[in-house]
Amino acid sequence: MEDINNDELRRELRDLDQEHREVMPKWRDSLMRLLVDDKETPTGAKADLILGGFNRRRFMKLGGLALAGGTVLAACGDDKKKSDSSSSKGSTAATTATTAAASKTDQTIARTAASLENFAVAVYDKAITNAAALKISAGVAKAAVLFKSQHVEHASAFNAAATQLGGQPYTDPNPTAAKAFEAQIAALKTEQDVLKFAFALEQIAAETYQGVGMKLSTPMLRQTAMTVGGVEARHMAILAHFITPPMTVPAVAFQPIDKAVDSSFYV
Repeated sequence: MEDINNDELRRELRDLDQEHREVMPKWRDSLMRLLVDDKETPTGAKADLILGGFNRRRFMKLGGLALAGGTVLAACGDDKKKSDSSSSKGSTAATTATTAAASKTDQTIARTAASLENFAVAVYDKAITNAAALKISAGVAKAAVLFKSQHVEHASAFNAAATQLGGQPYTDPNPTAAKAFEAQIAALKTEQDVLKFAFALEQIAAETYQGVGMKLSTPMLRQTAMTVGGVEARHMAILAHFITPPMTVPAVAFQPIDKAVDSSFYV
């Protein structure tokens, strides 16, 4: 049975790694094409676009910003009614304020996501470093090394998004999580302790990224959150393979978000 489980684990880790390698570059490539390869659009207009702004030429080229259509057409509209000018200016000012607020929210969520990923990296690193004392088996160690490397890449992706949105990268573990789970981390004594804690941590991350989608205004950042969330859910499923008694992975179309972090974790 152990040999069969090890074979299954190897397949799961191989499939997860392949999936991760496939989906993460798509996000990077899309973002870079938008923000780097486009030589025509000024830097400010690129920022406007990724925040859902109203650059008319890029709007017509890329489409997909139907929500902004009314404002764009109004800005391009008939000159007959000069009185519309003050109304348009007011609308533009309101739109600018709304966009700035959305940008700040997206920056904060991206930085917070990076900090949660950094926290996961620290947890897996502790398990890897103390593998002998914790009696970590070879299969669990292999999964931990892979998961840690993927969390490192996830943190980089979120920090890249935060930077492109005008924010600063966050390279430390989430301080609220570190404080909240300090006692639990200190109490990790066995492989099962580590597995159960890692499972709970992956569940928190997966549900957090599921929950923030509705709060994000930047399509690329929303895509990143959902992509990373899917990988974290795969981590949960693999960890459940080792836990005794087996942990239950939600078998639903849409993951619940009751364990998602709230704004007290924002950095």
